[in-house]
Amino acid sequence: MSTHSKDGREWAKLSQLKLGDRIATDGDFTCGISNKTLAIERDDHGLYVPCDEGNHYLDGQADDGEHLVGIWPAE
Repeated sequence: MSTHSKDGREWAKLSQLKLGDRIATDGDFTCGISNKTLAIERDDHGLYVPCDEGNHYLDGQADDGEHLVGIWPAE
């Protein structure tokens, strides 16, 4: 389980994100959100960002239930 990127930056924490926050992604996503800054949206299933396949739910990125692998808070 990874809590930080290879360059030492801590991944975004699911518990600290909310509707409207902006995130930045690394280049390892295959659904069209790679290397982008995106605004978080929310529906009945949770927090997500739109992607080429519909919605990319953020909780699916949290291997440990908290750190979102491949995602940082946008600066």
